[in-house]
Amino acid sequence: KNGKILIAEFTDKEEDIFNQSVELLSNTLRTEPVTLRKKYNGLDLNCFTRTVTDDKGDKIHLTAKEFDLLYFLSSHKGQVFTKEQIYEKVWGYDNILDTSNLSSFIRKLRLKIEPRPDNPRYIITVWGVGYKFNEK
Repeated sequence: KNGKILIAEFTDKEEDIFNQSVELLSNTLRTEPVTLRKKYNGLDLNCFTRTVTDDKGDKIHLTAKEFDLLYFLSSHKGQVFTKEQIYEKVWGYDNILDTSNLSSFIRKLRLKIEPRPDNPRYIITVWGVGYKFNEK
């Protein structure tokens, strides 16, 4: 079966109506809706709008690649990726000779999303290997 994908942006009231419609269709068609929204301890990622909000509801402004990186890692909670694997999966590059840029990229992302960037809660460094998104 080939499915259809709908991407839309709603006001709060419209989102409530949409969610009710999805629930009705899911029950009628006996299927589960796919949610592209991820909530973590104090962090909410919305893939539809490519936005991130903190636990206070404040929007965190990320660049396109910062969002891509955060979404990729959070989609694989607990899985450790080497810097090379991250470059390949997020940027589409392979055979990277210098992976030092990724460390500074991760540092900038942590400054935006982590409550205490020096003691990260979300993006964890696995020394000698790479990075992972905290599975807790």
